[in-house]
Amino acid sequence: MKISIMGTNGFLSTAIAKYANKEHWALDMYGLDTPVRHKYDNFYKMNLMDTEMDCSGLMDSDIVIYAIGAGIQANLQEDFNLIYNLNVTAPVNICNKLKELDYKGIFVTFGSVFEMGETKEERFFTEEDVLTSLCPTSNDYTVSKRMLSKFVASYKHGFRHWHFYIPTIYGAGENPKRLIPYVINAIRNGEELHFTAGEQTRQYVHVNDVPRLLAMAFEKGLPSGLYNIEGKETLTVKEIVTLIHQAMGKQVPEGCFGSVQRADVGMKYLALDGKKLKNTIGFEATVKITDTNEIKITFDSDSNSKSRRYFEIYDRKFYRSDCDK
Repeated sequence: MKISIMGTNGFLSTAIAKYANKEHWALDMYGLDTPVRHKYDNFYKMNLMDTEMDCSGLMDSDIVIYAIGAGIQANLQEDFNLIYNLNVTAPVNICNKLKELDYKGIFVTFGSVFEMGETKEERFFTEEDVLTSLCPTSNDYTVSKRMLSKFVASYKHGFRHWHFYIPTIYGAGENPKRLIPYVINAIRNGEELHFTAGEQTRQYVHVNDVPRLLAMAFEKGLPSGLYNIEGKETLTVKEIVTLIHQAMGKQVPEGCFGSVQRADVGMKYLALDGKKLKNTIGFEATVKITDTNEIKITFDSDSNSKSRRYFEIYDRKFYRSDCDK
């Protein structure tokens, strides 16, 4: 099998590429930066936001995966033009070019549980719930993802198109400013921790479960459509923080909850119902964040050889020693 990934050194694209290496798939990478954390057959340096980009090289790929985005981390304050161009315009442009070229493979894009917005309901949301949500939001990332999802749902393709809604994704190599690595780094460095009240509920899926899903979907001939990836665990922020402290043999410090405000606290309960994928191809997430026997704190070096810590959970079925070192 041959896959092409749009986006080179991102959290999700790296996980998919490493899985491709493990399975000995042919792998082409497209983006501005040379891939540094995995092997690949070909790298094509290009600006994915270039509306005149040449997509003819994608024609022999069984799967083309658009695995790049902007605005995920609100505290990075990325330009809204970048968010909409990268999250909407670029994948729509690639989709149209593939159609013009009469592509016969599979195009993959990703949505987000955050497309639900500031919902007051506390339940697992279906694909239809996410697609049709009109719950308010002031987040450009959420709005841009809604726009892409509606395009995918209404666009008539000449090829298969899988659009996967993802809950909160975590694992080795994620942004150190995100919740799990933030907590671990602060504990190890003896730094103070500051959180919201921690009452918002999030569903978590390990990044290694995503490429496993792609492989299963290809093998079993998953039809075009929008699909929820249901995470293995659904927990409050306070529960996650407590679990990490317990795994590291520490007590949660008093007064750390309720000391800050975040824009997403209005999104009280964000979880996805994965019955559609389970009933279609039998997919279920495998990695449990609460299985503290599989939590390991390790070190990693970035491309500049600056040591940084990150959180890693080993999925013994698929990655074992293939995880980042």
